Amino acid sequence: MKSFTPFLIAGAIFACSNLHAAEPSEAFEKDRKAILAMTGDFEVNFYFHETLPLQAGYKTIGKPYEEDAYETVKVAEDDGKRIVLQHILQVDRVVVKHWSQVWTYEDQEILEFQGHSKWEKKSVSEADAKGKWTQRVTEVTDAPRYEAAGKWVHHDESSEWTSDVTSRPLPRREYTSRSDYDFLAVTNRHTVTSNGWHHEQDNTKWVKRDGKQFPLCREVGLNRYIRVTDGEFARANSYWDKTAGFWKTVRTVWDESIASRPVTVLQEKVNDASLYKNMEAMGKRVTQGETVSDAEIRSLIASFLAVAPDQTKP
Repeated sequence: MKSFTPFLIAGAIFACSNLHAAEPSEAFEKDRKAILAMTGDFEVNFYFHETLPLQAGYKTIGKPYEEDAYETVKVAEDDGKRIVLQHILQVDRVVVKHWSQVWTYEDQEILEFQGHSKWEKKSVSEADAKGKWTQRVTEVTDAPRYEAAGKWVHHDESSEWTSDVTSRPLPRREYTSRSDYDFLAVTNRHTVTSNGWHHEQDNTKWVKRDGKQFPLCREVGLNRYIRVTDGEFARANSYWDKTAGFWKTVRTVWDESIASRPVTVLQEKVNDASLYKNMEAMGKRVTQGETVSDAEIRSLIASFLAVAPDQTKP
């Protein structure tokens, strides 16, 4: 799997020769093709580097974080104006259901991360949502992570989507190893080209505690997804074939739970176990041929949904 060959996506997104405004229906179809062009098999490189301290005495991490992997990205749902892309990570013999991208056209509601496992809904006017797509990124459990809006722009041989600034929780690469900041403020850019796509991140790490809020440092991120045509993704494909129905139910329960409350707050552990460990155990049962009921999934997710202080007020 170490070698890869650039792959041209026939008839995809690269017909636009300039940046002149297109008819709404034409622009919509170009946007959809760009989103769907992020599916397939990829060799991935994750790169993050702290660049600038913003507090006296803070020393940036000198060595960049860098990791290589292989991922296959599937279309989990597509009803035209809502597209769900599911990432499945494969490292040697290990397969992990990774993050998801939920794209919604002219979405008039954003789920904003507030820090400390809390998200609030924000209404968006019809005028502000016009022509834009929101991207909601979810955790490996399909719990919310962050969401932002932006417009796709199409060039001769590439397409790019740049988000508004959005807040997000600490990344998995850091929240188990450090606790000196509480959230990131991020601008995301997804750029689709003929041989794959790139996810650029302009990150600012923020402290929010004890009634104070201030930036700690800046960080750049670049995740490269290079399309491969000779990779072996049998294990990842088999996993998804067995569990796609299960994860569709999980997504549905999350969507209903978030829709039913103005504020979503998650508990870190219930009975000394994380949501990830519980959901991982359920997924493993499904891969072994067991049936996990909808009621069991609903009960698990409900047990981790805490009541926000302002939801207890009349």
